[in-house]
Amino acid sequence: MRLEGFVLASPPMRIVGIGGGTGLPVLLRGLKTLHERGGDGAEDDRVSTAAIVCVSDDGGSSGMLRQAFGIPAVGDLRNCLVALASGNPALRDIFQFRLNGDSGLHGHALGNLIVAALSARSGNLRHAVRLASEILGLQGDVLPCTEVSVTLCAEFEDGEVACGETGLVGRRKKIQRMWLDPADAPAAPGVIETLLSADAIVLGPGSLHTSLIPNLLPVGIAQAIRTSRALKILVCNLMTQPGETESYSASDHVRAVHNYLGQSGLHVCLLNSSAVPASLADVYAASGAVPVHNDEAELQRMGIVPISTDLLAEQENKVAHDPMKLARWVVALTRAYRRTREMDAGQVRCVAASSGGLPAEVTS
Repeated sequence: MRLEGFVLASPPMRIVGIGGGTGLPVLLRGLKTLHERGGDGAEDDRVSTAAIVCVSDDGGSSGMLRQAFGIPAVGDLRNCLVALASGNPALRDIFQFRLNGDSGLHGHALGNLIVAALSARSGNLRHAVRLASEILGLQGDVLPCTEVSVTLCAEFEDGEVACGETGLVGRRKKIQRMWLDPADAPAAPGVIETLLSADAIVLGPGSLHTSLIPNLLPVGIAQAIRTSRALKILVCNLMTQPGETESYSASDHVRAVHNYLGQSGLHVCLLNSSAVPASLADVYAASGAVPVHNDEAELQRMGIVPISTDLLAEQENKVAHDPMKLARWVVALTRAYRRTREMDAGQVRCVAASSGGLPAEVTS
């Protein structure tokens, strides 16, 4: 757009990732790299990234700090902060360093202690994360989904109820529904505004019931996602998870999210099309995990646009999404959707392909 001799640059794409654990940082690392490279070379590929992160973990270092200071879990926040950090690499390493020995600090990630200390000094978790962001030179924003110290609860298919994240997975039962205690925990300041102003909201990758869904439970978040005019993308997990998603197909993942967001809460499901190496598949199978079945026809029947493509990272020791492959697809879909936002989101794949906006493999 030109105005009296001035060129007005398009605002950056506002992409919001939702999740936690080790999954969401994969997306954030890819988006940060694209941001540092200036997207795919086009001005309207500039990316503004935000992460909304679950704080309900009650195990390990996070659990100990919750008990000691009465604060929400900080471990997933730390991982997302490090993923978006662009400052001194030594600082990133310090945040991830875990203490060991016979002292009471054994097992604590140093970054967890720093965020907990900043929270005690500043008076709330949001300010602590902001201060940590300044220390790390963040390329984006990290927000806790709530500032309340919440407990994750679940009712299983047989009617049993359990509370506490670490106790849910070990039961190896199908989860019927989930909630937070207290149930009226509000979204943290800034979360609702971030969702309503997003061009794309990306759920996952990550543990469905303990990293993704907990973010949808604070008051106001699910409604904000439904109300937002953003493109809503679910990044389907590569493998099932024992105790959480055993025997789940891609459509089962979508149904679980629909339980909290409703039928209009998702537009696109990104699926991996690459085969997991046999050696890795055998290792995962020993623990009860198998590749998620991509039932694309069922997704289409549900009104979801399935996009199946190579998203697999080339790693010898674990199955994981490739940060750059994932980020490029998210950016390409967001670009296409932002240009045609008045259209139905179900048409975004066709529009993007015809405009050359998607990665090359979709048009080959």
